[in-house]
Amino acid sequence: MADDLILDVQDVKKSYNGLEVLKGIGFSLRKGETKVLIGPSGSGKSTLLRCINHLTHPDAGKITLKGEEVVDSNIDAMRARIGFVFQDFNLFSHLTVLDNVRICQVKVNGIDPATATTRSHQELERVGLADKAEAYPAELSGGQQQRVSIARALAMDPDVLLFDEPTSALDPELTGEVVRVMQQLASEGMTMVVVTHEMSFARQAADEIIFMEHGYIVEQGSPDALFSGATNERTRAFLNVIAEHG
Repeated sequence: MADDLILDVQDVKKSYNGLEVLKGIGFSLRKGETKVLIGPSGSGKSTLLRCINHLTHPDAGKITLKGEEVVDSNIDAMRARIGFVFQDFNLFSHLTVLDNVRICQVKVNGIDPATATTRSHQELERVGLADKAEAYPAELSGGQQQRVSIARALAMDPDVLLFDEPTSALDPELTGEVVRVMQQLASEGMTMVVVTHEMSFARQAADEIIFMEHGYIVEQGSPDALFSGATNERTRAFLNVIAEHG
């Protein structure tokens, strides 16, 4: 249904110094869907995510969130509705975990501190860190820091949550704890776009997988369709390499 459409990306293009990184990307995302972007390094996946909330300005194309176009004049309000989980956590080192989760609710969304504190504790419990509220980022493992950044994004009550290779800075054991939280969110119906090389997450949690290369969408489909019967040779080759090194 049209009113279920959360995010619509149409013909997005981006170049850097004459090099086309995105060559006309389009996809749509409905409420409760998880779309996973895969592909080799340099294929444009992270640039696409950053274009969605204008951390990187697209050169052309149109991005709409629940029917409202994302443009410079409304970007602050739009970013408050588009959660972003970075690969390097982006936590404030001088703030406690609780304050890291609370600050944007108060400063950006104008939530009163008491309500923001309650919501922050709820989201920390949701990601398994209820006992770390008074700790500082330096006292946490990388996996714990990433879960704090997920809690921070969730506390803003976003329409969509973007993940940019959230486990790339983590070792395998810590990767697992972050992936489990992401799988839980997918099962709860969180609307998400995820750039990742974690194929187990893509298999289990994605409603659709989008394979990108050289700034194009090469192939897209359900996990079963891509893992069992990808029609494009490059998709098959990429998935085979990933499987061999997984």
